[in-house]
Amino acid sequence: MPSTGGAAALTEIQGRRKEAVRRYDRLRLVRVGFVSRFCVSRPRACRRAAAVLAIVVAAAPGASATSIPPDAGAILRSGLKDLHDGLYERAETRFRAAARAAPNDPDPQLFIAFTYWWRTLEDRGDRSWDAPFLAAVEGAVMAGERLLEQDPRDRRVLVAVGTVHILRSQVEAVRRNFFKAAQEARRGKKKLEAALAVDPACADALFGLGAYNYYTDRIPGLARGLLFMPRGGAELGLRQLKTVAASDGYFSADARLLLALICGHRDERCYGDARAHLQEALKRNPDSPLIHGSIAALEMRLGEYPEAVRDLESALAAAAGPGPARQIQRRTLRVYLADALASDWRLERAEKVALEAGDPAVLPQRERQVIERLAREIPLRRGAEIDPPSPLDAPLPDRVRAALGAQAEGRNPEALSILAAAAEAFPLSPLPYFLSGRLHFLAGRYAEADRAMAAASERAQDPPPWMSGWMALYRGLCAKALGRPQAARAHFQAASEVRHFRSVDRALLEMQEGVPPHGRCAP
Repeated sequence: MPSTGGAAALTEIQGRRKEAVRRYDRLRLVRVGFVSRFCVSRPRACRRAAAVLAIVVAAAPGASATSIPPDAGAILRSGLKDLHDGLYERAETRFRAAARAAPNDPDPQLFIAFTYWWRTLEDRGDRSWDAPFLAAVEGAVMAGERLLEQDPRDRRVLVAVGTVHILRSQVEAVRRNFFKAAQEARRGKKKLEAALAVDPACADALFGLGAYNYYTDRIPGLARGLLFMPRGGAELGLRQLKTVAASDGYFSADARLLLALICGHRDERCYGDARAHLQEALKRNPDSPLIHGSIAALEMRLGEYPEAVRDLESALAAAAGPGPARQIQRRTLRVYLADALASDWRLERAEKVALEAGDPAVLPQRERQVIERLAREIPLRRGAEIDPPSPLDAPLPDRVRAALGAQAEGRNPEALSILAAAAEAFPLSPLPYFLSGRLHFLAGRYAEADRAMAAASERAQDPPPWMSGWMALYRGLCAKALGRPQAARAHFQAASEVRHFRSVDRALLEMQEGVPPHGRCAP
């Protein structure tokens, strides 16, 4: 119930509004009368003036758009730089500072939500971001809708509100809240299309629309009909995202990263195009640890472990500098560097780097799980599960350590000799045969590598995913090199079906013989 003073104030405001409308109408009538008299006396000039007016209106469709205060806009750009460097907390701090500088504007709240959106995409199992993400979404929508009441054609505000609806739609879909996801998608699409109607050249509006059009094309038609979602189009969505990526808008770098995420997904399997998008992003952000790390993550999935080590080391170098944010970032990068080193059989250094990452208890859950897995995996890679030999024989882990050390120093014949002795001392273990096969493969001796991997496979009883997957992959690669395509495909198919094999994408890539199924992902 409003107070008496509030009611009086409301009456006064309404009176002022009516007076303003009357003044506007009188001014409009005067203008109409002037234009009418001018057109009657000079019809040719009137037609030219009308044509010029149409061109001006078409050329400046965003003239009605408000602008964020310059100070807040500069803070947003700084926050986006932090975001593309992978410094999420620092980016959020800047976006919140922009929100204080422009408390009634939707853009800062949009970008606060944006940081949580990226975190959710990177780790969908972490639900701790959900509440602050939704709070930022609601803040952006409320601020935007208030401004749209004053000017429904404000392009910038339409983009902000539409984009934040699309971001929420995707997070709701990840959480399997499909009706809410559909509702948010429809709202976002409507706002973004309205922004494009005002300004067809508005690249930032295409980020949310591109995501909508691509991902809705992945929903089965019946489900999409039940959810009342207009169908998008994967090719249209990719074209829109590429347009954003080539622009200098707010979402340029993020469109490139999203394209890499889409093209590198198993739905598309355009791994070369994903790599190309990441390389383009790196050209614009050469010092970004996030982009170096993203390239390394793709290389890990493709089994390119030496390259992943190189790019993670580049990410660590880019993350140098003082401050707790950089310290946390380096700790995270060391976790994944240790994983890449272990995958590349540089076990001694992997253990050292894992220790440098610090106490696992202070790591985020995902990184803590990686460290815990490595603590189990590295001993298995050394053969620690094998029963101890007779007192006259050296333990298998010591032999493996010696063989890997000889290989690291380029003494491959010595490494093979050590592994042959280990196979004789431990005839039931697949590990000496596996490592011998790997060495033969790296040296280009494919027939010897295939025989060794077959022997390892015969001895492997419930092998871990890394061994099971790579035994099949190595045999497929050997068969391919030896001109046996059918055998190669069978081995690649077997590798693609190994559960929890982290380089399964290499098998998928080999099955399509390095050629993506279409060309729509190309930059």
